[in-house]
Amino acid sequence: MEVSTEKSKIMVNRTTNTSADITMSGNKLEDVISFKYLEATLSKDGSSTDEV
Repeated sequence: MEVSTEKSKIMVNRTTNTSADITMSGNKLEDVISFKYLEATLSKDGSSTDEV
């Protein structure tokens, strides 16, 4: 399996201001505060919102 470092992002799921430095193939992955997964938006603080 080949993983694209350009498309990969990370999110630390915490209520405090915490970040992580994760690298793949020498490239640091982007740290985001929210992302869409299975029609829902997941947030860094652990909350989620459904898309209608």
